[in-house]
Amino acid sequence: MRTSNTVRYCVLSFFMLCVGGRVALSQGVTNAAMSGRVTSKGEPLPGVNVIAVHEQSGTKYGTSTRVDGRFNLPNMRVGGPYMVTASIVGYKKEFREQLFLQLSQNLDVNFSLAEEGIETGEVVVTAERGALLSPDRTGAATSVSRMALQALPTVAGRIDDFTRLTPQAAGSSFAGQDNKMNNVTVDGSYFNNSFGLQGQPGDRTGVAPISLDAIEQVQVNIAPFDVRQGNFVGASVNTVTKSGTNEISGSAYYSFRHQGLVGTKAKDLAYNPGTFRYKKIGVRLGGPIIGDKLFLFASFEDDKLTQPGTTFLANTGGAPVGGNTTRVLASDLDRLSQFLKDTLKYETGSYQGYDFETPATRFIAKLDYSLNDRNKLSLRYNHLDSESDQLVSNSSSLGFGGRRSSTNSLNFRNSNYGIGENIRSIIGEWSSIIGDNMANNLIIGYSHHDESRTYRGSFFPLVDILQTGSVYTTFGFEPFTPNNELRYSSFQLQNNFTMYKDDHNLTLGASAERYESENVFFPGAQSVYIYNSLEAFYRDARGYVANPNRTTTNGRDSAARF
Repeated sequence: MRTSNTVRYCVLSFFMLCVGGRVALSQGVTNAAMSGRVTSKGEPLPGVNVIAVHEQSGTKYGTSTRVDGRFNLPNMRVGGPYMVTASIVGYKKEFREQLFLQLSQNLDVNFSLAEEGIETGEVVVTAERGALLSPDRTGAATSVSRMALQALPTVAGRIDDFTRLTPQAAGSSFAGQDNKMNNVTVDGSYFNNSFGLQGQPGDRTGVAPISLDAIEQVQVNIAPFDVRQGNFVGASVNTVTKSGTNEISGSAYYSFRHQGLVGTKAKDLAYNPGTFRYKKIGVRLGGPIIGDKLFLFASFEDDKLTQPGTTFLANTGGAPVGGNTTRVLASDLDRLSQFLKDTLKYETGSYQGYDFETPATRFIAKLDYSLNDRNKLSLRYNHLDSESDQLVSNSSSLGFGGRRSSTNSLNFRNSNYGIGENIRSIIGEWSSIIGDNMANNLIIGYSHHDESRTYRGSFFPLVDILQTGSVYTTFGFEPFTPNNELRYSSFQLQNNFTMYKDDHNLTLGASAERYESENVFFPGAQSVYIYNSLEAFYRDARGYVANPNRTTTNGRDSAARF
């Protein structure tokens, strides 16, 4: 049976190494390991049963020592505490308690057993916690434990607030590299902004894609020589989510920021900062479905950030231009808005005093199933819905440019737009120990991202109105938003097969990814007009052709697909 399993896994690994498409060893590490040697009177002791039990869940990992007395327990849950037992007929059983594992760590645990019925001196049981010169250490790495995630301060709730503990970090950039060159993984699956408009998930809308309350550990690797980690130039940012245990546990929380925390004066000058509100509600629950076997973990969060869309104000007449008071007359904007409504049936929206909102809903569900002490399965689903309001583009590639609110210009609210970031990610993992000297880890995953734009007003030409050579006001549909759609997805398959030899470990593996994207971009499809003054616009308005109901080429049929 052992020979059959060996052949089966070798064939599987070889097949994965040979699959077509882009193939590279580039997955993340999702677990930890233990290894060591069992001796008696200084001599290796083969055939010893070594069992490690994750005490909170009852999950067992078991193997036997080889001829040289060595053993390996790979693919173990991070955290702890663990109790490890070494036993064989004719020798006293020994155990070690309160052992904890960090992500990708290989903890060295050695036993020296005494023969049964023989009085001996001190029995030595040793465990080494990631020694500085450990041969199992695979390069510069910074690990952030659950305790650190809970204790250290954060405002945004994003892992950037913790990965900056890495000495080579500058924000989400590492070792001077663009953050788009990082490889972010969650539970071993790719979790990147693969289209490349931002560095990592959540950056498009500025939200956390996964609740911090759902994260067990985070690790940043800069230059690992572990063949299982790659596909990056900056750093590998590896996150492992929490799992359920035999104990039912959970949390419920509500947080908010009060408007009173916002300053209203600059020295002795009064200042209206606008509205700042933030509220978040969350709940987490974990526990057993079948004790010692099947566990569930789930986390849900909903939050919303409200902040000023603009703090610039129209001039009511005679007020000096400066601070947040513009040269743009409120009377001009009121007349223009009413004219567009009455004549062309277009609603401009307000030009000041409006808010931007960033709502986000995220949840995660995870199942862990311990088939036996040698086979473990896990399935995780992650979900994010988020959207963020944005000011109209300042680009002069369409229109005059410089149209965002400033002391020179005030645009109308319905010329702004929104960006969405919606993620669906599912990942399955099968970890197994084969015999006494082999192990396999298989990961299959799928993720889908939708970053299409949204808008407030109706479809209408964009109009820049100038005064003295610069933009005075802007109304109409944002120039780069018509049919601006972006969706992309990836399917991942990764496998690592490891053989433990006397002095070496041999890992054979492969990682394959199929990536697809669909992008629609019709800048200026609504048409763009520039007038040198309000008077010039009014003279032309009744005669110029504005058909807000016209259609463009069907976006989905004309998408760029890769």
